[in-house]
Amino acid sequence: MFIQSEYSPAEIAIRKIIIERGPITFAEFMEIALYYPGGGYYTNRNAFGPMGDFFTAPVAHPVFGTLIAEQIRLLWKAFGMPPKFNVVELGAGNGQLGIDVMASSSFMYTDYAKALNYIASDLSSKPPDYPGTWIQGNMDVKIEGPAVILANELLDAMPVHRVTAHQSKMLEIFIGLDENGNFKEILGELSSIEIGKQFYDLGISLHEGYRTEINIGLAKWLQSMYSMMDSGYLLLIDYGHESIDYYSKTRPEGTLRCYYAHTLNMDPYRHVGKQDISVHVDFTNLRKIAHEAGFDFLEMKTQAQFLLDLGIDHYRKKISESNQLDRVTKNRNTRLIDLLIDKRSMGGFGVFLFGKNAPSPTSYSLESSFNAPLILATQRHMP
Repeated sequence: MFIQSEYSPAEIAIRKIIIERGPITFAEFMEIALYYPGGGYYTNRNAFGPMGDFFTAPVAHPVFGTLIAEQIRLLWKAFGMPPKFNVVELGAGNGQLGIDVMASSSFMYTDYAKALNYIASDLSSKPPDYPGTWIQGNMDVKIEGPAVILANELLDAMPVHRVTAHQSKMLEIFIGLDENGNFKEILGELSSIEIGKQFYDLGISLHEGYRTEINIGLAKWLQSMYSMMDSGYLLLIDYGHESIDYYSKTRPEGTLRCYYAHTLNMDPYRHVGKQDISVHVDFTNLRKIAHEAGFDFLEMKTQAQFLLDLGIDHYRKKISESNQLDRVTKNRNTRLIDLLIDKRSMGGFGVFLFGKNAPSPTSYSLESSFNAPLILATQRHMP
């Protein structure tokens, strides 16, 4: 009764664990639902792009990858333009960001294009048309020489613990099964002292009945990123809030969201293994934990400001004023570019740059945008 054939492999695995061991943390539930080998949401389907359940900035328009390539070029320049410069993208998804970065580097500078050693890593297998190096699985190889570790919308998909304030006490939300075999939330003592410690360190106290989430695995992940390279940068892009906003009274149910068939819902217990589960990132905690891991905090910007500083408006202007393009093509491309810098959407994402034994980045330059060809969306990008 509790395990039926129509369940996804991830849901079957979750149910078996609960039957054998009892209630599990939401972090374990989320880990299996998203990453169960061969049967989790991210390991068994193409979640990204026009045919997926959602789209990310690299899939919106290739100018995003072009400007990431320009940012990497400036970091390479800050290191003195070494003959080899490693870039490791974590959570590469369908590989679109790497494709666009490598393509764009070719028109920037010959020495930069030759130096760029782009490595993509993801739990899914290498896309058939991906032109570069692809590592399937978690990237845990020591990077030799200066490097950039890059992650776009990765932190929001990390498993989180869920908690609530009940009778002036913080309790954790566990997942079990009721008498009918449906998933059931059960309150219990915190499964890790780290949960309470992180809230205490942030000076956060929850209001009665408030439900939210916390990522205690982030510290270990940042420590591993720090250990992975001798010198370089960590470039993170994601959506989120500062702690004071994240845990405000205006978010009494937290920030957890689910996406299934292009539709937003708030129920992680439906379509298990077939829908995305994500949470916003606590920016305050991210900076704090990165510092504790050893990183230097270099800068934070909104995605809109980040892309504007790198010259996105020049690329947009080239398209809108081009005599080579028809109106439909112009409208499609300018609309998608505008989405990247719309502060009500992707433009409001946070862009963080951390460093390890790394020089401060060189000043932004628009010279690459003046030499660039028209950067146009393809069939791999949003319509």
